[in-house]
Amino acid sequence: MKLPLIFQLIGSKLPRLKPSVTLLIILIAVVSLIWLWISGAEWTIAEYQPFSSLELRLLITALYIIAFFCWGFYIVIKKLQQYENKQKDRKEKTKDPLKEDISIQIRYLKHWIIKLKEHFNNNRDTVYQLPWYLMIGESQSGKSAFLEEGYPTTSLYQPDLSEKEKPLINPLLGEQAVIFDVNGLLINQPNTDDLGKPKLYSRLWFATLNWLLQERSSQPLNGIILAIDLYDFVSSNKTRQDEILSNLHQRVFEIYKTLQCKLPVYVVFTKLDLFYGFEAMYQKLDKHQRDSILGVTFDDEKKWDEELSSFWLNWGKQMNQAIPDMMLNSVDIQQRSALFSFSRQMHGIHDYLRYAINYLLLNQDKERFILRGLYLVSSTQKGQMGDIFVKTTASQYHLNMQPYPTWPILQTQPYFATRLFKDILLAEPNIAGYNLKSEQHYRRKIKLFSAIAALCSISLIATCHYYYKQNYDAGNLVLAQMKQYIKIPTMVQKDIYGDSELPKLNPLREAMFAYGNYHEYNRYLSNFGFYQGYKIAPSIESMYLKLLQQRYLPDIMYGLTDELQQAPKESEQKLGVLRIMRMIEDETGRDKELVLNYMRNRWSDLFIGQQDKQDQLTQHLDYALIHNQWKKERNSGDKMAIDAFMPFKPSMEQAQIELRKLSIYQRIYQNLRLKSANILPTDLNVKTEIGASFNSVYKVNDEKQLTIPQFLTYESLISYFLKQDESFIDLTALDSWVLGMAKSTKYTHADRGNIKHYIIDLYMNDYINTWHKAYDNLVIKDFDSIADAIETLESINSSEQPLKKAIMIIKNNSEALPAPDLNNKKTNKTEFTNEERTLINTIHREFAKAVSVLQDNNQQLSIIQNASQKLGDLHRYLLMIQNSPSPGKAALNAVQLHMNQNSSDPIIEIQQLAKTAPNPLGRWLNELSNQIWDVIITEAIRSLEIEWNEKVVKDFNLNLANRYPFNPSSNHDVSLSEFQRFFKNGGVIDSFYQENLKLFVDNHLLKNANDKRLIRADVLAQLKAADQIRRTFFDAQNALNVQYTIKPISMSANKRRSILNLDGQMVDYSHGKSIETQIIWPNTMREEIESKLTLISNSNQSSKTLVRSGTWGQFRLFDSGKLTNITESSFDVRYDIDGGSIIYRIQVDSAENPFAGGLFSQFKLSDTLY
Repeated sequence: MKLPLIFQLIGSKLPRLKPSVTLLIILIAVVSLIWLWISGAEWTIAEYQPFSSLELRLLITALYIIAFFCWGFYIVIKKLQQYENKQKDRKEKTKDPLKEDISIQIRYLKHWIIKLKEHFNNNRDTVYQLPWYLMIGESQSGKSAFLEEGYPTTSLYQPDLSEKEKPLINPLLGEQAVIFDVNGLLINQPNTDDLGKPKLYSRLWFATLNWLLQERSSQPLNGIILAIDLYDFVSSNKTRQDEILSNLHQRVFEIYKTLQCKLPVYVVFTKLDLFYGFEAMYQKLDKHQRDSILGVTFDDEKKWDEELSSFWLNWGKQMNQAIPDMMLNSVDIQQRSALFSFSRQMHGIHDYLRYAINYLLLNQDKERFILRGLYLVSSTQKGQMGDIFVKTTASQYHLNMQPYPTWPILQTQPYFATRLFKDILLAEPNIAGYNLKSEQHYRRKIKLFSAIAALCSISLIATCHYYYKQNYDAGNLVLAQMKQYIKIPTMVQKDIYGDSELPKLNPLREAMFAYGNYHEYNRYLSNFGFYQGYKIAPSIESMYLKLLQQRYLPDIMYGLTDELQQAPKESEQKLGVLRIMRMIEDETGRDKELVLNYMRNRWSDLFIGQQDKQDQLTQHLDYALIHNQWKKERNSGDKMAIDAFMPFKPSMEQAQIELRKLSIYQRIYQNLRLKSANILPTDLNVKTEIGASFNSVYKVNDEKQLTIPQFLTYESLISYFLKQDESFIDLTALDSWVLGMAKSTKYTHADRGNIKHYIIDLYMNDYINTWHKAYDNLVIKDFDSIADAIETLESINSSEQPLKKAIMIIKNNSEALPAPDLNNKKTNKTEFTNEERTLINTIHREFAKAVSVLQDNNQQLSIIQNASQKLGDLHRYLLMIQNSPSPGKAALNAVQLHMNQNSSDPIIEIQQLAKTAPNPLGRWLNELSNQIWDVIITEAIRSLEIEWNEKVVKDFNLNLANRYPFNPSSNHDVSLSEFQRFFKNGGVIDSFYQENLKLFVDNHLLKNANDKRLIRADVLAQLKAADQIRRTFFDAQNALNVQYTIKPISMSANKRRSILNLDGQMVDYSHGKSIETQIIWPNTMREEIESKLTLISNSNQSSKTLVRSGTWGQFRLFDSGKLTNITESSFDVRYDIDGGSIIYRIQVDSAENPFAGGLFSQFKLSDTLY
């Protein structure tokens, strides 16, 4: 794009104008600064003086100075950089012997660029007017001849240089493109060390590539043309071939590495005419045929091999088909063999071409280049040729080379080259990729500029639109709010909270602030000049203030009046209410924040969960307290103001009379503490003072009690409370004003002394009680595990030392004063009075015992140091438990040793120390030891739970739970050996109890310090049930032995005999006398036994038998009958068999009944112990 004519005319003059522009800028800056300080303060625009502020003028001046300093600094830096660059160039020329050669080449290329720009009329984008191609090939590869014959070009710049200084790259301008013909020396890069210029051609080559990248940073090249001497390549040995390909391969790789862009590559094999038979084959071609293209353009780069093979096959096929006709009609007899030889040679070089392409390009990253095609050309004919087959055969068999005729050619013609440039090589400039860095930079720049432009445009438009829309919407809002205000009727009923006025106040306030607070806006400059609030807001404000004074404030006063009347007589509550009422009605003594805080608390209690309403009430009250002057208007005779106040005057006067009877001492102290909150720093928080380790050590029941008012700290005691002298008595002025006594109250000297003495007593009691409450509320945290306890102990013994720091806080706030020096009168004048000393030392004595733990006694460790050592022992003790292979077992062992009265451990030592240490340290040590003892017991039980599950529960569930008698419906019996192994004395469950749980039960360790169970009640019940089974089924020798008696009671008349067989023990009955039979279970330890009952009928019918097999057959047989007359030691069982029945009575002699209901069926074992 050409520059406008005016810029072209003045472009050459701009360098001479630069100093004038700089001088003009300096002159303008100086003049503007002089004007700023002479007339800037009085300059007015739209009734606004922007530079009236001295600070603003100083700031502008400072900005000017900084700007000039930065500009001067920039100039100096640029000069220094230029000087350094010159020095650097001189040094590099002396150090680098190749610098001059590179400079010559770069100068040549720069001159060529200048000529190119002139050729294109100094167009800005001259270098991008035509595509640039790089033609590379070895020396004598025929690339220059190919270029000269195939594509007409012109050289824009021919320097007058010697042959040695002649540049090795020749830029040529053509109609379609610029082609850089690279000298073969830059491709071969022969060794130049002997010339004293090592790596000369390599440096020149890279300098050329860097120049290309510099001149065309976005797209350095549009393609690469590789020229290879086909005859030389095919006829050379393998080493020479690899050398040719290696050089080209390396140059191609360096092009990509330097230019960083994806380029199309065209491979051109030259000197086709050197193959024997070429002339015979192509001598009859006309010009159009000679200009055609011999080669293949790859449509799919990945399938180049297939496409090349296809082309070569078709070409060979065409030659083979044409040869017979040519031999008969087109050639001499002497040329017939040449035709056949050329065809065979072309057929044989196919593999050479495939090898060359594979070597050149496919070893490269496929993303670097685009392989576009392979072409064969003959630029000129030299009149000499050779046959590669004959040459290869002669070389193989060491024969003499066959001579071929050589003749001078007067006129050569290019074959297959002319259209190749126009239609193929230079026809695809747009498929080349862009330089990656340049493309990324360009994209970033476009995005940045687009974003900035869009942002600026959008910002300007949005700002104007925003302020216009803001004022437009504000106008609509005012109109809507005023319409809403007009529609709302005035409330007639009495309101004591002020919320009934919100429907009328809210629209007025919204309308008044629709444009913002107009007092804070400039009417001409605000909102980009769109501001309209100054026209509307003042009239709405007048209505709003009137409504506040006549409706809203009286409603609040009504509610406060009710509170005033309901408050206890002469109470602080009544004084507080009266204080608020006086501040609302009289602006001369008003404390806005005090009133707002009081009313916020009141409304928060009344309107729970209605935050919006509370905020609205607060906003209206805040505006009223700032702008309303109720007292002044009453004094000026405003009837409406007087009438609005009259309902509250009697109640307030009555309260003033009543509250004047209150103790003046209490009132002074309350006022003193109230005011200190606004003067002194933030309150002291014990938690914050102790530090980050607080939560690792302590817990609190009431967080608020840890906050000590700054008024009740030692620092404030010394620097604030005692420094008040008698000025704190003047704090009564506030309440004197509230009570209407401000002008008449007089205090005598004696009165002032009594007031001070009483105030000191009040302060001392408040001080002591507050600190005691804070530390009584501080207890050791609960531990969830041994790891938690270890973490706490580590925190206690860490560098923060929270226990010691907690005591230090008390110590720092209960320091004693030394005795006064009676001989130093000058010092005594500035020291404390006796009364003040008494106050300080009384506080010290109150906490002296607590802080005594920090003192060393007779070169012995202090209590806190002793505690730290013992806590360290306890920490190591817990670590030993935790780090043991089985922490639970270690914890259980620790419990056992702890319960051994002859042993001692760190827990016992801490407990003993806690008994002698004064509180709060003693209490903390006791709590700490109890908490750690609990987690050790818990860990022990937790480990027992695993063993409980593995050894007891799992055993029971696997071998007993699902078998009879524990599962009455099961068809499988518990084997006696398993039953005996599990329930006997010393069996599975008894051993577990004796070895593990008996310790906890006997020592009443079933609950922790927080009364939480450590062993579940149902587990203890299960153990008790297991003990009952053991006592019932096992005798003193620990053998299974259950004895009972059984006798028949009655049998139905239709049966004449019953036979009961219990494990081989017979009970026979035939309607005679019943005989008790002693039964033993088990009667045998064999599994293949049975218990059965047979009833024999009176008739000759076959008898029926009830049979139950197995060792538990007796129990199954009794379970199958109907139980009646059940007592603790006996029961009856009835059997109905085959229409008859019989009843037996079972009598158990022992205290434990093996047939008791639920003894087995209800026996379950829990998975958990705690």
